[in-house]
This record gives sequence, C-alpha cells and structure tokens, in this order.
Amino acid sequence: MKKSFFVIPLLAFLFISFIPKEGFTANTRWELVDETVADVNGEPVLLSDVKLYELLFGENDFKRALNKVIDIYLAAQYAQEKGVEIPPQRVSKIVEKFAKSQGISVARLYAELQKFGLGGAVFQNFIEKYNLYVAAIQLFVLKPLHENKEQLELLVAAHSPQAKTFYTFEIVKVPKKEALKYEDLLVEENLNKIAQAVGTKPLKLTSTLDALKPQIAKVLKRLKPGKVDFAEDKNYLYVIKLDKIEYRTPEGSRDQIIKQIEQEKIEQFLKELRQNAVVKILPEAFPKEGQTAGQ
Repeated sequence: MKKSFFVIPLLAFLFISFIPKEGFTANTRWELVDETVADVNGEPVLLSDVKLYELLFGENDFKRALNKVIDIYLAAQYAQEKGVEIPPQRVSKIVEKFAKSQGISVARLYAELQKFGLGGAVFQNFIEKYNLYVAAIQLFVLKPLHENKEQLELLVAAHSPQAKTFYTFEIVKVPKKEALKYEDLLVEENLNKIAQAVGTKPLKLTSTLDALKPQIAKVLKRLKPGKVDFAEDKNYLYVIKLDKIEYRTPEGSRDQIIKQIEQEKIEQFLKELRQNAVVKILPEAFPKEGQTAGQ
C-alpha cells in the first residue's frame, strides 16, 4: 500500500512536519527513471518530484500530483524572485527534524526513500521547494489578507448571507433653533466642542442601520470611518462621526468562512502565476494503458 501522510506547515519557521498514518512500506516500488515530465519557466520538473509528492501526500492520481508539483514550483520561483531563500543548512535541519519525527535517523530515512527509487537529493530538493511554496503563500497571500482588516471583514460579510453590519459612531444632537448660533463650530466638525457648546456630551452608539432614524442611517451608509457629516429632522441637527464598521457573522461560522476565503485567495494566486508562466507538460509524462509513469 502506498504511504500517506498528513501535512502540517509550520509557517513561522518554514518547516513542514509530516505525521504518518502508517510506517514506511516498500510493498509498492517504482522502477524510477528520473526523467523530465514538465517544464516550469525553463526549470524541469522531474518524475521523482511527482512520485515523492504522491508518497508524502497520499495522492493516487498522477495528473493531480503533477499539477500540484507545478504549483509548488511556480510559487517557489515567485518566492525566490522576491528574495526569499532557504539556505542549505536550513534544509538539512528540516530533514533532520523530519527524520526525528518518524523516529528514525537521516541515514535510515534516505534508505527507506531509496526503496521507492527516491534518493536523498530528491527529498532535499522537494523540502526546499515546498518550504519556498509555503513561504510564498504565507508572505504574499495570507499576510496581506489579514493585514487589510477592513477588506477582510467585507469578504467575510460577502461570504455569509447571515452577516449583519454594525456601525459604531458618535453623535451630537443640536436643536435647530440654536444651530445658527453654533455655525462656526459646526463647520469645524469637532464633536467635543459642539457638544460642550450645547451643554452635552457626544453619544457613542453601535447599531445596525435598520434600528436608527432613516435620516441618520442614510448618512452613516455613505460615511467612511473617521469622517463627519450631518443629518437633520424637523427639530434637530445631528452631527455624526463614524468610528468603524463591523460585520458580525453567526457564532461558530467566522473561522470556517475565513478558511474558505484563504483557500480562494491561494487558488487565485496560483491561477495568476500559471497565467503569467510558461508551463509545458510533456506527453510522455502520462503512462500508456497498462503502464505506470516512469516505465
């Protein structure tokens, strides 16, 4: 039976840890010729890369494995173009930690991989490429996504039909009959000064729009955080400053929605890399009927 693993990328340390469901087994052996099966921006993808991906991730479909390895190469190249490096000594440390997680030595690890026709150099190359891939996803996809909190909240709301929009704002109510008296202050748009002049304090509220007076809701809907505007009804002028907008999803669904957004962003990132790349899959990469890849 083909060996399968769960993969947990520890992004902060650029280290992947494989937790095996079963021990190494050589029941399935590949007669491996390390031939080129694809070309990614002039860099060859070897059959051994694909076979190693199948082994480590428990993938039984050669085409899916090949396409995933191409994604790994594309993202690794992108990371390198941006100045990300995985030094050889770091790769060696990762290999040591991996072997230790399996309860074996590095020498034993390489011996076990050799049973599948996969040498130590193949494994080290894959470790480097995969960690560059992880770095690209972390630094250029997930990090910007979570840093732009306002945009992330909009995406969360868009992914949840049950999401409700809450506005946090400050408001000062000025009697209309006295508004002309405070015209200079109103132009200044300083809520504390206006409130002091009319003998009150700014009221801070958090509410959905449907719970507010239509005149106030209309102003809040067009305001951006930090900005001030005015609303009025028959008797009062309202000075309104929007502090923030929040999108609240049903309890328990937010984390799931964010994971979905992250996955969509990763897929979009990889799709764009493909669109701007020169990728060639060689016809001989795919086995004829009755053969396995590499025969």
